Amino acid sequence: MSIYDYPIVMIWVNIADLKARLSFYLSRVKEGDELIVMDRKTSVAKVEPFRGGNGFEAVLIPAVKTPARIRNLKIKPVKQRIDVTNLLREERGRR
Repeated sequence: MSIYDYPIVMIWVNIADLKARLSFYLSRVKEGDELIVMDRKTSVAKVEPFRGGNGFEAVLIPAVKTPARIRNLKIKPVKQRIDVTNLLREERGRR
């Protein structure tokens, strides 16, 4: 049982099936079911109903570096001339 006194159904779904029937699975999540998204036989994500207050909850992540600190970064230019076109041709030739 869940904290809401009803059983939680956990659904296992492959990525391809989720993409093909996204609306169906989202309606199941709205009803309270949880999804485990599988990539082959490995679970990669869990989709569960949102249990917030007004349906939207913003999360503020503080900046690691301030804009002033970023402006003061010393960036050294590359001294070697690179021909991007040749690099792209080489990369495409390896495929």
